[in-house]
Amino acid sequence: MPTFIHHMDAHCALGLGLEASVAGVLAAQQPVTELAFDQQRDPVRMPYCVLPEDTSGDDFYQYLERICARALDGLSAQQRQRTALLLGSSSFDMQVAEARYRDDLARRGPEQAVPMPIVGYGKLAQHLGNRFGLSQQRHSYSTACTSSANAILYGHRLLGAGLADYALVLGVERFNHTSVLGFHGLGLISPTQRMRPFARERDGLLLGEAVGTVLLGRGTPAAGAPRLRLCGGAIGTDNHSLTAANTDGQQLAQVIQLALADSDLNPQDVVGVKVHGTASLKNDEAEAAAMTTAFGGSIPPAFALKPFVGHTLGACGALEVALTLGCLSQGTLPANPGIEPDAALAVTLNQSVQAARPGPYLFNCFAFGGNNNALIISLEGEGNTP
Repeated sequence: MPTFIHHMDAHCALGLGLEASVAGVLAAQQPVTELAFDQQRDPVRMPYCVLPEDTSGDDFYQYLERICARALDGLSAQQRQRTALLLGSSSFDMQVAEARYRDDLARRGPEQAVPMPIVGYGKLAQHLGNRFGLSQQRHSYSTACTSSANAILYGHRLLGAGLADYALVLGVERFNHTSVLGFHGLGLISPTQRMRPFARERDGLLLGEAVGTVLLGRGTPAAGAPRLRLCGGAIGTDNHSLTAANTDGQQLAQVIQLALADSDLNPQDVVGVKVHGTASLKNDEAEAAAMTTAFGGSIPPAFALKPFVGHTLGACGALEVALTLGCLSQGTLPANPGIEPDAALAVTLNQSVQAARPGPYLFNCFAFGGNNNALIISLEGEGNTP
């Protein structure tokens, strides 16, 4: 039985909810806030894509509960017992641990304060699974930027094996000092505060926080709803580097080819590509080489979402799937106006919003540590408005 997307949601710098976030993508908004880190020995100022309202600290758990409640609305208690929960993140609730450590430092001083008062990355999934009476299929994924993309593919596999009827995937990434200052230390943040994937003048990425939600189901969506079918995907590992893909793109191309094979598709069947597009020099070079290898001289229309929401790390897989499908459900393919391509990379991003064609779309997601993911999702059937 095929896997369909029954619900998707997006909370990011563009807005709280899919409707507002998709509107921001189609309007090519780029909401960036400059943050100050004055507590450092050498004060740092850094651009960041911040959620529109503060939901940090201990309220984080209630915030996730509200998002899950929206995704599960309409499922009976019996259906929830057959719903797997798969949570992908690079940091889980690290920002809560940091806040409690700062409080502990202020109260007891550095000699007695506990640096990581919260540990155990599986507990978020357990908490949410218990709260909503979900299946015991509860899994956490921390594979850097592919965390929630991998969660989507494993959800698809659970449904295919008959171990669940639904799979709720959460991609979660909240602002925390550890991640943000780590990327700053690596010199990966754009000094011009703009993300320009595949552009000649690209100079780095921006980080952002987000929660993306995708609910997978074995049955077809309600009549009139967009028919968005998860056809398949693939995961591969490249041990070339801890922080960069091999610029020859061969491992990335292999993952794309395996995803196509898993979906019983040929390269020419793909009608659009959501690129990973981090705007860092080597990663864009590697992705461009992979696309050239996988598609030859005929790369389908391509677009990037990180210029609008920042790189949301472990959340980017689920978030960018939700945003893309939200746009496709409106019959629209996003664009990246003003990004002039680097002729050496042979990848040109859409410069103007255009009508979305029905058919299969490729979703690239590549990560630190060499973990790579490609998903194929098809826009098909009734309810489409291309």
